[in-house]
Amino acid sequence: MPNRTIQKLFLAYKPALDKTPQPLKYRKAIQALSQCRTRDMGVSYYSCPEGHEDWEQFHSCRHRSCYLCAQKKRVEWVEQQQQRLLNTPHFHVIFTLPHEYLSLWRYNETLFTRILFKASQQSLMELMADAKYGGVTPGLLMTLHTWGRQLNLHPHTHCLVTAGGLTKANGWQDSGTFLLPSAVLRRYYRGKIQAFLKEAMEAGDLVLPPDMSKADFWQQYRGLYRKEWSVRIEERYAHGKGVMLYLARYCKGGPLNPEQIKGWSQGQIEMSYLDHRSKRIRRQQLRPLQLIQRLLQHVPTDGIHTVRYYGLYAPAAKQKYEQALSWHGNLAGLSVRRGLDVRTMLLCCKTCGTPAQLQGRVWRHAPKGNSFINSRPELGASGTVQPGDAPYTASVLHSDLAALPP
Repeated sequence: MPNRTIQKLFLAYKPALDKTPQPLKYRKAIQALSQCRTRDMGVSYYSCPEGHEDWEQFHSCRHRSCYLCAQKKRVEWVEQQQQRLLNTPHFHVIFTLPHEYLSLWRYNETLFTRILFKASQQSLMELMADAKYGGVTPGLLMTLHTWGRQLNLHPHTHCLVTAGGLTKANGWQDSGTFLLPSAVLRRYYRGKIQAFLKEAMEAGDLVLPPDMSKADFWQQYRGLYRKEWSVRIEERYAHGKGVMLYLARYCKGGPLNPEQIKGWSQGQIEMSYLDHRSKRIRRQQLRPLQLIQRLLQHVPTDGIHTVRYYGLYAPAAKQKYEQALSWHGNLAGLSVRRGLDVRTMLLCCKTCGTPAQLQGRVWRHAPKGNSFINSRPELGASGTVQPGDAPYTASVLHSDLAALPP
């Protein structure tokens, strides 16, 4: 049976959450995670062809942050990457956004996501295309993570990069033991982020927090040129399987595994996490609504792809990819521990084992539009939360949640 601890947490505090202003994507996540695999989400009715029993199967929410829906999606994603990734050495590169920009991130999540992906991709592709650093076109698989080990806001991209790539003469050149000079990559990435932010600011596309003036932004902007940014290049891997499996755990199902929740009292939840500095398992205590708030801030924006492919792995580079594939092959032949095989999910009668027959389905009623009813009068006569309410919500959400009972 799936671990429903996170769902129980959302169900227990849904009445309190419904009383606070929330961005639209939070409302959708709260509803989906609370109702997943319950009668509220809809029911499929099955029967045994031999007449032994009838039973009901509740529907899944299929939300990107739902842990209950994640396992099957992880298996499918891993199988797709096995077909895509070249069976050649890879490097794992992590690009981090400076914490000074976190307040801006909260008000410009879509813009910053685009900038973070673009800066990470261009930094790797342009430097590796330089003859001084190999002059090759690599394959890049990139994922966006917005959380740290303690579920705090920590936007960064994980990049799985082929150790080498296709040359202009359509030959394969290996990068050797080192991918790129770390100092060069850090400064190049910093310049890219800063250039894109300056462009957005001058174009009027950047929304500043209420407590930040334009002068404050430019002062912070200039100050970050004097800081070393965090870009980490891990050691070379024989192939990309290990990193791909690591990324699969977080690409689907949100940042928290229910197994990490070790205790839950009325006022405190204790969760475990791996301290990346000491490499030890540690524990922290959070108020239930505080934990929910940390989970909600990592809900992906609708329409934003958090996994992207560039270079040889880009869909548009099919011809070059096929050439590299003919030399190296892919990971389809490698053994991968999956935990769950999608083929075992066929519903069968518990008495005779005969595959069940579907008799009918009832789908949950979903109101049209993008509004969620909210009883707070200050939201207007309609009592609805619209996408335009997001900047207001971002500024008051923390204080509103803090005022609620634990």
